[in-house]
Order: sequence, then C-alpha cells, then structure tokens
Amino acid sequence: MSSLLYLVLAVAGGFLVLLLGLNMLVRWKAGAMRGQPLPEVPGPMGPALSKAQQALVYFFSPQCGACRMLTPKMRALSSANENVFVVDITQQLEVARALRVLATPTTFEIERGVVVGVHIGGLPPEVERRFAI
Repeated sequence: MSSLLYLVLAVAGGFLVLLLGLNMLVRWKAGAMRGQPLPEVPGPMGPALSKAQQALVYFFSPQCGACRMLTPKMRALSSANENVFVVDITQQLEVARALRVLATPTTFEIERGVVVGVHIGGLPPEVERRFAI
C-alpha cells in the first residue's frame, strides 16, 4: 500500500514540476519581447499601433476564467481610450500569433512602436492608471 502512495505522490510531484516549468517558459518568452520593436501586426490594428505614442493590447479567450473577470474592465478602458485594444484570440488568431501570445490573459504595453511591457494575468495598477482617462 505504501508503494502505491509513493507512486501517486511521485506522479503528482512530476505533474506539478511540469506545470511550473511551463509557466516559467511562458513568462520567459513574454519577457523576451520587452524592448523589441513591434512586429508587423495584421489588420487595421497594425497601423494604429505603429502610430500611437502609447498603446495597450489586451488578449483574452472566452474560455479563460481569469479573462472573464478582467475583460469587462478592459473593454471599458478600451471604450474610454482609443489606444487600448481588446483582442479575442479565437476571432483574431493572426494578431495573437504576430505578437507571439502563449497564454491568456496577456497585455502588451507599446510605446512608439516598441514593446515596453508584457503582462500575463492581471494588469499592474500603475499601467491601468496610465491608460485611464
């Protein structure tokens, strides 16, 4: 009986290590975008992002639990600020691919055509304040 318990604990531990590793990989890849020029973004959003002094691009998925809580807030922010874009990755996958989005919710801060911040999960309050009217 005790060997079965050890097996279950080993499998659970391995799964936990795998999840933590994936989380770290996603955050590392997102961090690698900081300081990089904005890649070419397809569709009407591309020129708007290139021209903006400051822009915020929020990516969400309707199936994402955290996104369900954050998306209404980001939509309100987008309605009040023309440089805040809300992107449903199930509808605009090509935009998500251009910015190499690996997880939702993810928000990109862009200044003068350069990615200055990538936030996975919630948005830091100081970023919200910068884009609020």
